Amino acid sequence: MTKRYEQFLGNEPGMIVELVDDSTTPYTVKSMTGFEFCISAEDFKNYYKKEGSKTPARWSHLVTDPETGRVESEKMATVMKIVHSFDHAFRDFDKSRAFVRDALHALGEARSMDVERLRVALREKGWDSEGVRTEELKNLMKEPESIRRLLLSQTCAVVPIIQAAGSVDGDDFTATERGHRPKKIAAEGGADKTPRKKKTPAPRKGSMKNVELSVEKEMLTITVDLAKDFGPSKSGKTTIVASTVGNKIVPGREERIGMNIYRQETKKPAKGRRAEFKNVRMSVDGDILTITVDLSLEFGPSRSGRTTIVASTEGNQLVFDRSEKIGLNVYRKIE
Repeated sequence: MTKRYEQFLGNEPGMIVELVDDSTTPYTVKSMTGFEFCISAEDFKNYYKKEGSKTPARWSHLVTDPETGRVESEKMATVMKIVHSFDHAFRDFDKSRAFVRDALHALGEARSMDVERLRVALREKGWDSEGVRTEELKNLMKEPESIRRLLLSQTCAVVPIIQAAGSVDGDDFTATERGHRPKKIAAEGGADKTPRKKKTPAPRKGSMKNVELSVEKEMLTITVDLAKDFGPSKSGKTTIVASTVGNKIVPGREERIGMNIYRQETKKPAKGRRAEFKNVRMSVDGDILTITVDLSLEFGPSRSGRTTIVASTEGNQLVFDRSEKIGLNVYRKIE
């Protein structure tokens, strides 16, 4: 039976194609008009989904049409450009995003407003807009309704926060804050083929695996030996390197931490290029991974409203300069 896929991401998403040959990259596909063309395996996996299936969760914050799940790249480029135009004032994407939404709420149905009046309305919402240039506010007022709707959305351009370190391929490494099974997160990247130490004996049930935590003043330091492993995950597709085994309380603090590190064998292993995420800083010396988190920082409430985000890799990410993957979240409960 012919496999049909829909392009969900692009300038004009929605095209249906048949997958003719995926035995090697580039793949060969054919449009419904009979036109055959080639596309790299990576682009195919990123831009196409099985016809009738949901848009992959990792693209959920970029969806421009909630009914179809399509991502119109030109619209999203405009949305991101608008948000980033306020970065100089707030120096944080999430704060800039929240400011834009509140500014549009203050405008309401008005297509324009006196800038000083808008600043007063924003001040009433708790914003200090002195660092925002007048021209930027005027430009925001000029945006068409289609872009306004996206900027007012609670999900568009809002990176999802996972309450606990994510599961991999259906493996329930940790329970989430609510006690439910974590969402499935696809593992990408892989590990190199260098020899590793023998399988490390598993610690007693409930204790952390290969995770050392220490706190000095407001700085949390996490240390992991990336040469260790604790055998295959439940699916057998990944190898567990380290885990807090659920969400644990940071020693002597009120914050909680959930973390998993794993490796997956692939033919083309990739290495992490980013050393920093949201209040997460990584450094690697040999096989020793050191992560620091500033516990004095916070990034507002989580989607559930039950916790305050302190730090997050915002999903599973490649460890800096390594092929292992990490999912890390630090948060405080809201009483």
